[in-house]
Amino acid sequence: MTTSKRPETPLTSDSTDSLYLWWYQPWGEAIGSAVKIQGVWLETCNDVARHELEFFSTMATSCNKLTNCMLGLGGQLTLASMASCYHEIGSDMAEATSKRARMVSELSDEFIERIWREI
Repeated sequence: MTTSKRPETPLTSDSTDSLYLWWYQPWGEAIGSAVKIQGVWLETCNDVARHELEFFSTMATSCNKLTNCMLGLGGQLTLASMASCYHEIGSDMAEATSKRARMVSELSDEFIERIWREI
């Protein structure tokens, strides 16, 4: 049994270029799209975090108002002043909660719009 040895040809620049065009170029283009979509997702997460921080800021302000009312720092501590303070804090928190819900519902629409813009 005789084995014939074929001469091994080294890779030439032509074969390397065709490999690049065949594999790396489409892969690179697909990765670019995925990175853009991930960027859109991260922007949306950033918006969600910003809205939550605004809500927490409103909660902190309301807690501060409540503390001032309970300690009587805003004036004479009476039942009427406490009731007024509670109503003011309740309306502030109701407004902040409705704003939070509205912003959350708008985020999904903005996210979909951003994705379609990138696609």
